[in-house]
Amino acid sequence: MKKSFVHIVLLTLGILFGSCSKHYPDEPKPNGLPTTRLWVSSDTSSTLGETFSRQHLYWYGEDPDGRVAGYLLAVGNYTPVLKRLPSPDMLRYVWTTKTDSIVALPLLQKRDTFTVVIRAVDNHFESASIPNGTQIRLFPQPFWDKDTNGVFSGSDVSLPTLSGAVDPKGAIQPFPIRNTPPRVQFAANPVDSATIEEPETTYTVASFSWVGTDDDGNNTIVSYRIALNDTTTPNSWFTLNGTTNLITLAVPRSVSDAASDTVSADVYTGTFPSLQYKGKISGLRLDKLNVLFLQAKDIAGEYSLARTMPSTAKKWYVKKPKSRMLGVVDFSDQRLDKNDITKFYRNVLSDNSILDGQLGSFDVLDIGYGLTDNEKKFQTINQKYGSYVPGAMNPAFILTLKLFDVVFWFSDLSPSIKPAQVGLFNYTLGGGKVIFSTTFASSLVYGDIRALNDFAPLDSITSDAVSTTQDSTNAESRIPVGTYVQPFNPSDGYPSLAFDSLDVKGQPMAGLYHNLTMRRVYKRADSKYIYQLEPAKGGARYKGTPDVAVIDNAKRFVLIALPLHLLNGKQRNLSAFFRKVIVDEFGIR
Repeated sequence: MKKSFVHIVLLTLGILFGSCSKHYPDEPKPNGLPTTRLWVSSDTSSTLGETFSRQHLYWYGEDPDGRVAGYLLAVGNYTPVLKRLPSPDMLRYVWTTKTDSIVALPLLQKRDTFTVVIRAVDNHFESASIPNGTQIRLFPQPFWDKDTNGVFSGSDVSLPTLSGAVDPKGAIQPFPIRNTPPRVQFAANPVDSATIEEPETTYTVASFSWVGTDDDGNNTIVSYRIALNDTTTPNSWFTLNGTTNLITLAVPRSVSDAASDTVSADVYTGTFPSLQYKGKISGLRLDKLNVLFLQAKDIAGEYSLARTMPSTAKKWYVKKPKSRMLGVVDFSDQRLDKNDITKFYRNVLSDNSILDGQLGSFDVLDIGYGLTDNEKKFQTINQKYGSYVPGAMNPAFILTLKLFDVVFWFSDLSPSIKPAQVGLFNYTLGGGKVIFSTTFASSLVYGDIRALNDFAPLDSITSDAVSTTQDSTNAESRIPVGTYVQPFNPSDGYPSLAFDSLDVKGQPMAGLYHNLTMRRVYKRADSKYIYQLEPAKGGARYKGTPDVAVIDNAKRFVLIALPLHLLNGKQRNLSAFFRKVIVDEFGIR
């Protein structure tokens, strides 16, 4: 009887307890929290092998009774390494509705461990007004950290519905990271993708450009360093910040004139008109071969492999400037007499009445070297320039011209417009003096005519066609020997010139005419004419007395639209012309 009573009591309690836990159909069901999965390319172990600091991460969330509205993402090098969510959770989260992201882990040393935490949030969270990238904190309460200071303050927004909608465990994955050293290479020409090399010979100016990359993110490159010829001592290196990708080395004449061997060069970044001086680098060798070394350094302190310029197959010779004048020889390689023309000008400028003959040994820069006539004619279109033209014309070509008091530029019928635009404009703007002698093709490119306005005191050049039958034009393809080039205003003191009966070697001309294209020039408003042809004679067909030479009112630029080496006839006045321009007009003593 007693035993039966006990059984009845236990059965009754079981029924009561069972009835208390039963859910009826109309009773509300509590929200089921979401779960999160994080997917990376790795093995199945919980500890990953060392990997790179840029990772493409994928994740997804599941919600048993609704949908996932978004995710909270946190990344950091937490100490100790997280294996579960901290309590209290003071992590800095970012709100996102995406299911993947490329995460850059900011590695500050060669090795470190970062942890990625991702937590799904279901649709019980009122997320409509929360933009991607919003910073969210969960302590002391969930809030939108608008001022990103980590503390709930006046401008922040409370998020009360977040607590009951977020995955309580989340997906947590540590990433052991090793730093990847940066890489650097010298810049390539966009036209042909070839590395931009220095000309094999330069004066004491050279520009170098490069591109740095890093698998950990290009923004992790914090600096570059360069050295000249010697890398064995720390003092040989010159450091530049990580945003630099173009530098120019330049040695002032006051330094190179007083030196015979090795000098320090000024280091500049940027281009004209925003060139910035950064300091000096030692070790540039004058009248010798040189090598520039380049390395990149990343935020973890690791250096790239050193790159050298020039490459092992080429040479870089630095020539010490010696004269006050630079002769820019602007002829193609097919112009076989260009060396004879240069020698002729040396003889003319050796006249003692021109600075005691000092300019007869003028320095030379052959900017047409390596080009055919056709390549030179179309170089503006093809962007192929002579081998001695620097790849970075701004600033290397400009600073090269600035090494000299006077630039004498003598050209064939296809002057190098782009180098002249870049170089001569900035050179004369800084006070440089220029004598520019050229002719023009029988068929002119309009863009090249207009481009002359950028650096020469011209408004335009006649576009008249050269004709063998029509008289009275402003262009001519043959000029009789002995034709005078007369001063526009005799009171200005310019000597008369004349088309010579002798060639540059002193030999008699083969015929009665000089074959060239003469075109009338029209001066700019701030300039004046200095020479014109005498009226046509001996079968010439041009009309009137075409103006062929101008000087700007600032007395910095003389342009003569004829080859000066043909104009020493009769009185042999070419030395007098150079004396008038260089000494009297330019004021060089």
